Amino acid sequence: MRFCLLLCVYLPICLLSQEGSKELNEFKNYDFRAGEKIIFEDNGNGYTAGIAPTNWTIEGGKAIAEISDDETYLSVKEYYTKMSPKYKLKNLPDTFTLEYDTWLDAGYDGNPGIEIHLLNGDKEVVITPNKHELTCVYPNDKRDAQQNPEAYFGENKFYNRWVHISIACFKKHLVVYLDQYKLIDQNDCVIKPLKIGISGNCSQEMKILLRNVKLATGIPKKLELSNGKFITHAIKFDVNKFSLKPESMPVLKEVVDYMRVNPMLKFEIGGHTDSDGTAAGNLELSNKRAGAVKNQLVSMGIAAARLEAKGYGQTKPLGPNLTAEDKANNRRVEFIVIK
Repeated sequence: MRFCLLLCVYLPICLLSQEGSKELNEFKNYDFRAGEKIIFEDNGNGYTAGIAPTNWTIEGGKAIAEISDDETYLSVKEYYTKMSPKYKLKNLPDTFTLEYDTWLDAGYDGNPGIEIHLLNGDKEVVITPNKHELTCVYPNDKRDAQQNPEAYFGENKFYNRWVHISIACFKKHLVVYLDQYKLIDQNDCVIKPLKIGISGNCSQEMKILLRNVKLATGIPKKLELSNGKFITHAIKFDVNKFSLKPESMPVLKEVVDYMRVNPMLKFEIGGHTDSDGTAAGNLELSNKRAGAVKNQLVSMGIAAARLEAKGYGQTKPLGPNLTAEDKANNRRVEFIVIK
């Protein structure tokens, strides 16, 4: 009877864990490495519905903030809309990463939705995700076109859903992912990008949406401890939520590999927020986020006894909380060696 009771308790927990990690498991082969130093971030904080966010320069057409349920995003409202993120650097560094989520209404047939323009003077590389393929057009008229994986996207699977795009530039080396799939790996994209532009062509009020834009540098080569600590911004959550985003998988896998190579190692997982919201709310959120990281690592084979989860809320910032980029750098997960 006792065994049956324990089994009844254990099974739902086990099944819940498997279900909760399903989307993460789909990204198990995703190997994109995001930059750790944030140059620009737009996660929808501070949006006013119906108004263009102040952290974007709208160079043509129209794009406004929209708030729906608990989601915020940038909505393209006119044809030939062009915009660019505002950040402090005059030019992009030699190496950088750009990530964003995009949504395209199913009413579009050939319209590409959001396009990324990597600029150097009057020359540009244009990155275009579409329902059938991802294309990159280079200044010398060279063109890469890689078909979307049929099993994942196909004719009707690209639309009416959030798709994650990840881009990395290493001088002229360009890599582009569509969700978990690496589709472009071009050693020479002709130019070294200095600026970023974004465009979209809205038609008949059909949705072209953009959210969670993050531009960063400082791409880590591997997990390294400094003073018994590893700090990462690559473990990701939506605003005010604690469910792990699937793009977190590369660094989670790296932590698992590191702990397997060092079987006596124990980590405290520290969750840290920015100063938006209340101190009590941030403490609770950081606790839940640290717990979510621990649960995922346990589901990947690390013994629970080797991990402690603790939330610090906004109490230990790495720097000021004045700008969106400051706040992004303060939101982090820390792995601290337990001695």
